Amino acid sequence: MLTHRRNIFVFSILLLVFAFFIYTYHWSSGVLIFPTLLFISIEVIGASKLSANFHFKSICKTATNEKIVSITFDDGPHGEATEKVLAVLKEHNVTCAFFCIGKKLSTQTSLLKKMDGTGHIIANHSYTHSNLFDLQTTHKLIEELELTNKTIKEAIGKTPLFFRPPYGVATPALGRSIQKNKMISVGWNIRSFDTSIKNSEKIFQKIKSQIKPGSIILLHDRVEGCDVVVRLLLNHLKENNYTVVNLDKLINQPAYA
Repeated sequence: MLTHRRNIFVFSILLLVFAFFIYTYHWSSGVLIFPTLLFISIEVIGASKLSANFHFKSICKTATNEKIVSITFDDGPHGEATEKVLAVLKEHNVTCAFFCIGKKLSTQTSLLKKMDGTGHIIANHSYTHSNLFDLQTTHKLIEELELTNKTIKEAIGKTPLFFRPPYGVATPALGRSIQKNKMISVGWNIRSFDTSIKNSEKIFQKIKSQIKPGSIILLHDRVEGCDVVVRLLLNHLKENNYTVVNLDKLINQPAYA
């Protein structure tokens, strides 16, 4: 498996080889463009795909023949929209993992306690979820994770171990931050694109076509109509003899420290 370190090693070897030919056979230094572009392309692709485990390991599914899946939600809690999702989950007696944005929690403490009290997992999705999140230093990223964990612990008395990178982007600095906080990076293998697709039926059909045993499904409880998608999804899973299990059970990892 290609990783960031291996990519640097291969790139270094290629540079030495090309430097030899440039010096010995007077090749144009312009030939260095090829390995450089290749290196940059691999870095960009590796950083943008969590399942590649390019900078650090992320759990994006589990290998099993058992018809079990886990549903996860990002970017909440979000007031009434999250309440609607919780109501549907309660009807079906299903618990899920909610990856929460820390800065939202000061006004959502009671909702957070409700989620925890009904068996849902509260996980870390950074404090700011800033558009520039991935450009921050290791120190700043460590602070983001720690502050979110502290805020969650103050509300429910538990320190999360599960972390999901905003936008699903991986960087070396974020990898060091996750390691420092002894957290577990969790991705997904089914992305609903519910933040861009506005039709609930289309979102459901997109998820439905990808369902396999061991899948981790990504939804956003802040999106209007998420509860409709969840209802369609849970009915479909039940009809096809799938069981929804909470994330800690699916990946066999503790949710809290």
